[in-house]
Amino acid sequence: MKLFSKIIGALVLAGFILPGASSNLPAAEYPNKAITWVVPFGAGGGTDRWSRVMSAGAYDIWGVDWRVRNVPGASGVKGWKFLLDRRADGHTIILASPTPILALARESKPILNPAKDIKICALIGFFRPNIAIQKNAPYNDLDSLVAYAKKNPGKVVVGGSGSNTLGAAIVFKQLGVKMTYVVYPGTGKAMADFLGGHIDIGVGPDEILLGLAPEKVKVIATSSNKPHPKGYEKAIGNKVPQPKDKGLKRAFEGLRWVGVHPDTPDAVCQKISDNMKKLLKYKPVAKLLKKIKAQPIHTPMKQAQKEYDAMVESTIEAASLLGKAKGK
Repeated sequence: MKLFSKIIGALVLAGFILPGASSNLPAAEYPNKAITWVVPFGAGGGTDRWSRVMSAGAYDIWGVDWRVRNVPGASGVKGWKFLLDRRADGHTIILASPTPILALARESKPILNPAKDIKICALIGFFRPNIAIQKNAPYNDLDSLVAYAKKNPGKVVVGGSGSNTLGAAIVFKQLGVKMTYVVYPGTGKAMADFLGGHIDIGVGPDEILLGLAPEKVKVIATSSNKPHPKGYEKAIGNKVPQPKDKGLKRAFEGLRWVGVHPDTPDAVCQKISDNMKKLLKYKPVAKLLKKIKAQPIHTPMKQAQKEYDAMVESTIEAASLLGKAKGK
């Protein structure tokens, strides 16, 4: 028994079985095994689609395979916790959005601290929450929806992932209408319920709505003032007003952030940032991202951390807009 205890103690000290143990692996040797790429949402959403596209060319840039792993639950928090339970060696990486940050902000006793329990290696893109309606809805554009909602306060049900729903809430708050919000753990489930008629308004990113409009739904607004992707409005069949078009002062778009365990060495995180920059520029990947109307960017490690910290602050501040939102 004493021998067994000594062996276990030695393994813990060596970092072999201690969750979150940091790595002494030199950055020059990173990566030396397959990457577990965590998608903290279910299949079919924007984050999942981005990850599948990038994984197609990952080996050519990283020299090792990417194993994309969906770990949905608690609006992205479960996947984040999964990351924290792995070694801090850079071989487990998460791609996420403001959604889990929003989920934590709305909890009275959050299990994670979004400001401390992550190290940001890069920002690789943003998404614009788009507000879509059913083709048979009693309104056909943003103005008529607002008029309807003012006559029927709280009757219109709006749903999407946390980030997307927050974008819609920021718009509707400024327009002076009361909606009922349903926060979903991911966009895929939200769009399924929207198409099934379980909610009135579906909110999702460009790459998801492109597959639905104009045949199944109509996109009537976006919460972002960033330029529409080239050909976007033509593809969905109509003009899409932005907050500035309606005289609104506040806009919102979600950042796609790449993070690792907070104890991961900075040199490893920097190498992840460098590899992501190369991957986004890699022609096969860039071509596929363009095809789904994704808008990749690359913000390097130090600046990415600053922008992430600012996003955490603003997301927590805006969380109250959703009120006592229903969760799915």
